[in-house]
Amino acid sequence: MEITLNDLTINPEGVDIDELLQDWTWAMSEPMRPVLLTALGDLFAQGDSGAVYFVDVIEGEIRTVAEDGTTFEDLLSDAEFVADHFFPARVLELRDAGIQLEANQVYSHQQPLVLGGNDELENYETSDVSVYISIQGQIHEQVKDLPEGTVISDVEIEDIE
Repeated sequence: MEITLNDLTINPEGVDIDELLQDWTWAMSEPMRPVLLTALGDLFAQGDSGAVYFVDVIEGEIRTVAEDGTTFEDLLSDAEFVADHFFPARVLELRDAGIQLEANQVYSHQQPLVLGGNDELENYETSDVSVYISIQGQIHEQVKDLPEGTVISDVEIEDIE
């Protein structure tokens, strides 16, 4: 089955783009605005400098991927870049398993990986994109200074209504 970039991203219609990264400011090197949302809940954002960043909600980090929008657009036709950032094989697995996205939803882990979850299909569900990105930002901010291997027994997540 052929998969397109449209299959690997979600339509931002109805998503408050300006608020989407409010719980990620702690990890930003500059103010940025989302430009592309992936089906697996990660996103690309463009900074005031013009640079494009990958907001990795699983790893809890923001990395520069392109110096400007034109370079980023070129990367979107690079098969290796797409495989490394959009995970088409996983999206196909989830779709084949019958897990379908509704409007404003992304695939997410029921138990976040940073909190001991696994990356097996049984740990996937769909979530509202805004809620998912917000919660991931909160979790990663809370655990960012913990030493590797720290056992986490109680996590508080702020209400985001």
